[in-house]
Amino acid sequence: MSVTRIAYLSHQSGVGSEMALVRLLSALDRSRIEPLVVLPEEGPLRAAVEALSIPVRILPLAWWIPATHWSAERFLAQLEGLEERAAALENWLVRERIALVHTNTIVTLEGALAAARLGLPHVWHSRGLFGDGFPPAYLDDPRFFLSAVDLLAGTVVCVSEAVRRQMAEVCRLAPLRVVYDGFDLDRFLARPVADPGTVRARYGLAEAARVVACVGGIQRRKGQLDLVEAAALLAADFPDAVFVLAGAAGDAEYLAVVQERIAALGLSGRFRLIGFEPEIRDLLAISTALVHPSHSEGLGLAILEAVAVGLPVVATRCGGPEEIVEDGVSGLLVPPRDPPALAAALRRVLGVPATARLLGAAAVTGAARAFSLETTARNMEEIYRELLAKPVEGRELRARTAGFVADEVLTRARLAAVMAAPPPAEPPPAPRTPPGDSWLAGLRRRFGGSKP
Repeated sequence: MSVTRIAYLSHQSGVGSEMALVRLLSALDRSRIEPLVVLPEEGPLRAAVEALSIPVRILPLAWWIPATHWSAERFLAQLEGLEERAAALENWLVRERIALVHTNTIVTLEGALAAARLGLPHVWHSRGLFGDGFPPAYLDDPRFFLSAVDLLAGTVVCVSEAVRRQMAEVCRLAPLRVVYDGFDLDRFLARPVADPGTVRARYGLAEAARVVACVGGIQRRKGQLDLVEAAALLAADFPDAVFVLAGAAGDAEYLAVVQERIAALGLSGRFRLIGFEPEIRDLLAISTALVHPSHSEGLGLAILEAVAVGLPVVATRCGGPEEIVEDGVSGLLVPPRDPPALAAALRRVLGVPATARLLGAAAVTGAARAFSLETTARNMEEIYRELLAKPVEGRELRARTAGFVADEVLTRARLAAVMAAPPPAEPPPAPRTPPGDSWLAGLRRRFGGSKP
């Protein structure tokens, strides 16, 4: 039986949302697929991948779609050298005899460029939604990005129907397939949980505190500022409620705004910002509920983890959460950017324990049925088989398209950086020397001033 070598490219080397890739790799049929992983830099994701006996190669990768909080200058600085990075990746793919490239998110371009030039099948994984400041205003052209994805992907894998619908607004060539991120419920539940008292001490929580967990990177689209406003509406009625925000601060400016607002509302004792928490099972074990206030979400890993342990969820209708949570049955859904609605839903969960228990119990059943890791892996393997069974058409055209896309995104990035740069300061006017026959020149000669 032949084994297919597949390269998986990750846009980051952390162990947050990137763990969806690790779970997929863990469930692949290794008798048929030999995975190799490319990371853009050293980081904890390397150890997680290598623990599966999968080799890792460090090759620089950049974002061709800028993060929400990046300036145009920062975006351009990391994007420059795109063609050289794509060429380095191309050489590595040839040396490793790679048969298919799987780019784990659409924010990196090098895998698509290299695959197009080598005539390799390319899977592009779309995990999020455009909008809510993504991309930033200086490069806010989703149709351009999605058109390029459409031209340079053999198949676009979407993590939810919400993502597929947005992709379908533009994409007409590449097949769009919904494959939910798989979740190994049994393995997650089998993980040991630390003593509750120890966990509470770790976070500085009193024994009587009722914990509301919020899991996700501290960034604008995750909506933590809305949760702060909602907490202020609940503070008087639920003096024992403490909100624990678990997530890395990828946006330092937004983190500062959140902290300042917490202090301004007198809620410093009611919030814990604990950063990235690798043992999220420990936090969920001491929590009363999970709140997910995002403005935009492709799916929502944190919601899956919460429903797996029977924790009631309050989430926003922002894309993916509606496909995990059935409002009023397995959780509560509210509009995004609506702190009063968020507070009202949390009031139901905190104020009526019976409601919380019913929501949590219904959620467990749904998670086990709909988000099986086994199903995810088999669906992905089917996509690989379909792509490998047919020749890649129009290799020369795809290669030319790759070159156009690379040139265009660099041109747009450079123009955005120029437009964002402050205008150069005007030089001070040069000293004016009066004409030799002027009265001022005469005074200067008389009293020792500069010569005419």
